[in-house]
This record gives sequence, structure tokens and C-alpha cells, in this order.
Amino acid sequence: MKSVHLFFGLIVISIIFISSGCNPEEENNPVTTPANKFVGRWKSENPILVKVKTDFCTNTLEDVATMEWVVNWVVTETDNPNVVDIVMHYTSSNFTIINPECTVGAGYVPEPQPLYLKGYITDNSITIDYDNEEIISMDYVNKVITGELSYSYCLLYCQEIYTDEDDFSVAAY
Repeated sequence: MKSVHLFFGLIVISIIFISSGCNPEEENNPVTTPANKFVGRWKSENPILVKVKTDFCTNTLEDVATMEWVVNWVVTETDNPNVVDIVMHYTSSNFTIINPECTVGAGYVPEPQPLYLKGYITDNSITIDYDNEEIISMDYVNKVITGELSYSYCLLYCQEIYTDEDDFSVAAY
């Protein structure tokens, strides 16, 4: 009788042990959301040519300089499956004044770092806002996001930073 209780006890313990190692259905088959393909780390594969307009040199908002950015993003999910948070870091190099009217600088004030952005997803596109202004509209194809950056504001002087169409590109890594 003792051996029968021991046998059934071992069976019950074995079943509990085996079933505790199994993952629930949701963990084996995570829910796919629009945000899933955007979540993770992204970086520019090549330096991004960023153009700068200011009204510092001539009191008219016009091209004054160019520079190159190397960009890194960390994209995380939010409670909304169509919205992601993006933390953007960039390294700037090759700042070049291109406007001959700018003899004492270009009046450009670098963007703060990191930039905290919000991405709004529709199908294979993402629209990115910074400080409640849409700054980038991008398309997602094969783990690469490509689009055009345009962001402007005025403090003492006005400035705009922008790229040409499809020049702003980051790839998942």
C-alpha cells in the first residue's frame, strides 16, 4: 500500500514538474502588433547629409550649412500597438558653412541629445513627431526605414534642419 501511494505521489509530482516547464500559449505565440517590426535598435548605415537653414546671416531663412549625422535609435512599445517611443542619439561631423553671407558663423544651435520622439505607425509607414511637430515621414522595407527629415523652430533666430527625400535612413541591427 505504501508503494502504491509513493508511485501515485511520484506521478503527481512528475506531472506538476513537467507542466510547470511549459509556457502558456501566449508566450509561444506572441501577439503580432504593428509596432513589432519597429521595436529594437536602429542605426544609420551611412552618414546622413543634414542641411541647415537659418535667418542668422541675412534675416531670411536660407541654406547656410551642411553636416553629417550618424544616428542611433532605440524603439520601444507603448500601450498603443500603433505608437512607439524612440530615443535618438546622433553624432555630428563635417559641419560646413555653405553660404558666403555667413562670415561670423551660421547661427545654428545643435539639437539636444537624446531626442525623445514619438512614432505613429500605419501599415509599413511611420510618422515621427518631436515636440508635437511632425518631423519625419518614413517607409519600412526589409528592416530599413527611409524618409525625409524636416524640423524647424525659432528662438532668437529661426532655423530648420532637413534632409532630401529618402536621405534619412536607419536599419535594424
